[in-house]
Amino acid sequence: MAVFSDLEHQIPEIISKGLFPILILSSLADEARMKQYYSINPEHRFNDLKLTENQIIVECCSHGTDILTGTEFDVIFPHNGVENFLSVSAILEYVSYNRSYEVDMVPNGYSPLAIINFPQGKPEVLKKLKAGKEKFDFNKHDYFYLTQKKVMEKIVKELDKRKE
Repeated sequence: MAVFSDLEHQIPEIISKGLFPILILSSLADEARMKQYYSINPEHRFNDLKLTENQIIVECCSHGTDILTGTEFDVIFPHNGVENFLSVSAILEYVSYNRSYEVDMVPNGYSPLAIINFPQGKPEVLKKLKAGKEKFDFNKHDYFYLTQKKVMEKIVKELDKRKE
């Protein structure tokens, strides 16, 4: 099983230099806590938010580069088991850092809340994201990475080299 953090050192020109968007999904947002926090700013979008069945609110961060809202992703893979990647359709729709700061990107090095839309339906693997206040359990949870096919092709090439 390939672990993403091991691959970072093998192919830094793809992963660590920030040439391509890689959005790390760490956990599903705790909606009750989130609504309480954002209620202080009555004009914030999260106060009356109604997600569609294909949207999620996640805590996330970028890996090596700023990622603009509107960025489209077509691959998702788990941190543990990179070779288990799936083709998806996902769009970064909205980003917020706190109750008074909404931005149009996920800047490198920050961990905002974001709305991600999966127009063709949410992949089942997202059920392995830690939910809200739940404690992270390595046997039950994982982090997920959204990226694009050109990145995944290079990762797969590196995985194939390791098999040889």
